[in-house]
Amino acid sequence: MAEVTDTMALLSLEDDLTCSICLCPFDEPVSLTCGHSFCRRCLEETWSNASSYCCPHCRAHFLIKPELKKNTVLSAVVETFRTKAGTDAGDGDAGVTPRHEPKPIMCDMCNEAKAVKTCLTCITSFCSDHVRPHQENPLFRAHELCEPLSDLVERLCPEHGKLMEFYCARHERSICSSCLQQSHKECGFSTPSEQRMKIESDLRDKLNILDGKMEKNQLVITQMREQQAKLKEMAVVRKRALEAEYQQIREMLQRDEREAMDALDKDLDSGNTKLNTLMKKFTQNIEKISSTRAEINNLLAKSHTLDFLQASVEMPSVVNFDPYCPRINLDSKRVIAYHSSIVGLKEQINKILCQPVENRISLLKPDLGKPVPGEGETNCKSDKQKDKIGKNRI
Repeated sequence: MAEVTDTMALLSLEDDLTCSICLCPFDEPVSLTCGHSFCRRCLEETWSNASSYCCPHCRAHFLIKPELKKNTVLSAVVETFRTKAGTDAGDGDAGVTPRHEPKPIMCDMCNEAKAVKTCLTCITSFCSDHVRPHQENPLFRAHELCEPLSDLVERLCPEHGKLMEFYCARHERSICSSCLQQSHKECGFSTPSEQRMKIESDLRDKLNILDGKMEKNQLVITQMREQQAKLKEMAVVRKRALEAEYQQIREMLQRDEREAMDALDKDLDSGNTKLNTLMKKFTQNIEKISSTRAEINNLLAKSHTLDFLQASVEMPSVVNFDPYCPRINLDSKRVIAYHSSIVGLKEQINKILCQPVENRISLLKPDLGKPVPGEGETNCKSDKQKDKIGKNRI
């Protein structure tokens, strides 16, 4: 008995386990952030033909396509539902889930046959036999017949027990004829169908406004995405231009560095040449001195006095000059100029780069004719640097 009760309770959830798009039990259900669930395939097919992403049930709008994740709990419940429904179907099609037909509306006169019409005046439902008097007797021509209604009790005025066939716009509620005559005499009224048409018209107007706003927002988003693409292209072009400028600066500095190194190497070669020339001359002097010294030693070694007295030795002219080591420095004007200019350039670049980038352009434009802040101080420092370099020559 308990199992039957559980099965019936599960089957009663069929509407909650039905996709509102295909009207069948969920197949791989996915849930949106608004709380509604659909079959994955149904939702993807619906969105594939739409210009924007919104919930098919509540129309909640999403700027970007939501990530569809399987609702594992709901999927498990659906599988259990399918199993129970297939068991109860017996020999029926195993793949078809049984649908619970709504409870038929019975005739209020015989309570045996299904009702085919409901009289809003009599507040009664009739079968095909009992409705004939309303269709054939002229006395009932003023009675309003409609399709069978199951909620007749809810359409009755709780105060007077009459059909609520009017709508009070002031109090926003349905009323009966007695309510209209008693407590709503000064209120504007209409029929429920007229009020429904008015509300439907207002709702359609709101939908048009919402659709227009949604379209405009979507258009703006599209424009922003196009702007993002343009910004990306502009950034690429600007980066290339900046890289080219910085590369040119690096090449200029490298070229100037090579020229400075070449000037220094030239001074070095010149100094080495002078020293090599002097060293060669002093080496020759040493050879002459050594030769004269050898003659003197040979003379001193002679034992024959007459030969010794007849011999003479002349001193070489080199003995009249004292050897010296010249002081040769790398202090040509070109080298000093390179060193001083690069130091000054470094200081100027440092001063400029320390400024906010917005202020640098005014420091670099020569047509403005304005002195660079701290220029005098920089020149003084450069002069001091030159003096320092001149005093400490290498």
